Amino acid sequence: MQESVAHGKGGRRPVTLKRPLTVLAGISTLAAAAVLSIHLGASGREARLVAVAPSAPPTPHPAAAAPPRPTVIGVNLYGLLTYNRQPVFANLIEQGEWFSSRGQSWKQMGDSQLDPSGWVKWLNPGETAPHLLALPGAPFRPETVRCTFTGKGELQAGGVARVQDSDAHSLTLDLQPTGNPEELAWIELVRTDPQDPLKNIDCRKVGTLADARFDPDFLAFLKGFRVIRFLDWQRVNDNAPVSWATRTLPGSASQVSAAGASIEDMVDVANATGADPWFLMPYNADADYVRHFAQLVRARLSPKRTVYVEFGNEVWNDYFDAAQQAQREGLAQGLGAGDPMRARMERYAERMEETMKVWTSVYADRPSALVRVCSTQHANSSLARMVLGHRDTARWVDALATAPYIWFDLKGYHAGDVDRVFAGLPGAVDRTMAMADENKAIAAEYGKRYIAYEGGQHLITDDLDLARAIQRDPRMGAIYARYLEGWRQRFGDTMVLYASTTPIAGYGSWGLREYAGQPLSEAPKLAAVRRFMGDAE
Repeated sequence: MQESVAHGKGGRRPVTLKRPLTVLAGISTLAAAAVLSIHLGASGREARLVAVAPSAPPTPHPAAAAPPRPTVIGVNLYGLLTYNRQPVFANLIEQGEWFSSRGQSWKQMGDSQLDPSGWVKWLNPGETAPHLLALPGAPFRPETVRCTFTGKGELQAGGVARVQDSDAHSLTLDLQPTGNPEELAWIELVRTDPQDPLKNIDCRKVGTLADARFDPDFLAFLKGFRVIRFLDWQRVNDNAPVSWATRTLPGSASQVSAAGASIEDMVDVANATGADPWFLMPYNADADYVRHFAQLVRARLSPKRTVYVEFGNEVWNDYFDAAQQAQREGLAQGLGAGDPMRARMERYAERMEETMKVWTSVYADRPSALVRVCSTQHANSSLARMVLGHRDTARWVDALATAPYIWFDLKGYHAGDVDRVFAGLPGAVDRTMAMADENKAIAAEYGKRYIAYEGGQHLITDDLDLARAIQRDPRMGAIYARYLEGWRQRFGDTMVLYASTTPIAGYGSWGLREYAGQPLSEAPKLAAVRRFMGDAE
């Protein structure tokens, strides 16, 4: 699912927020002759069917099933976006990007005008450069924000931000809410000296410690989650070229980069919250990038923490470029005996093995602190056998992961049909648990753990009145309680829910809460998760 960085005000770097829906068409994956996967486009209105006819999987290597593990609840962090209503950094500019403006029109600032750290080097005649600030959810309290900077130039402000005071190297802003849940605030560079550009901008709420890196509410929200998956922060779904030399650094003007957020910041979030980090290695990352990534994590992460590592994201899913790339490469190399899906999954297996060998060598002296994850399609368990049964891939894997979402087709439902929806959701929970049984059995055959890389409700509708009615209904909390208890009783181990904080929208209602600071009484999903985590301690 792709949304531009600034509510449709342009952008060459779309941020992948969520995948399309992929479900089993009402049949057991083990008995199916073909599996139909429904892929929803960005609007959720267009669907296409992709037939996947799995070949007979190879016989797994005999292995003893791993002993049951205690249930661990984690969370996927939503993307670093200004409008997800969750300030992450104490410096409010780091979730935004520079735009070029001539009057009312905004477009993304060209890379040629930015220095290696992302600061504007010059402005063209008649051009200004707006930069969005991260805001908490609406309604929010009026805030005073002080911005400091170096260099020569002039900053102004827009949206709900008003300039209260300024001098040569600072700007004080009043943020006044209007009641509009989509309100924005921004600073605007209107003049900069090319010989001494205005840069090193730091905008933080008055009262925030000068050396604070993260927003206190953000860290407080994460307390209790024992695993944090950084899929959207890393922007792995964009499948952009990556290199160690061009990676994002903590001192960059923005963490919203095609290269993803800085690795240092992700590790520091894990250290600050006492959670185990879950990283994804981009499909096109070379061995140099992977090795440096692993070495940085090994050196910076608390020795008390375990690191989960996954190669790519949903390489089985046609929606993502990496899946198409893996299929092309697999067929070109003669993998899969001519079957496109098998060729794709075998190529994924080989690339994953290359990546996991690097991480294994870096963690050679602490193997128990590393969990090497193989992720496959929840609704098509035969793909797990394709991957784990390919050559000696299983040797380099510790856990099989799928995404056991609670899926329910909302097509034809309206705001008055909420009772009908909740009447059907218990059955949806039972169906996804039955699919999980199949995947767990395959994991056990190979002696691997079975865990969930994503999970939770997967209810998508363009009818926002219906979406709000469902997501805010107390019965959604009861569904989550049933879901999590079912997971604990039947599977245990790690369940990483999707996702942290983001508003209800037509492309999904993924957030456990809609905005930072939302009362638990208004966030039934998060309330149920908090209760469950308390019981699981």
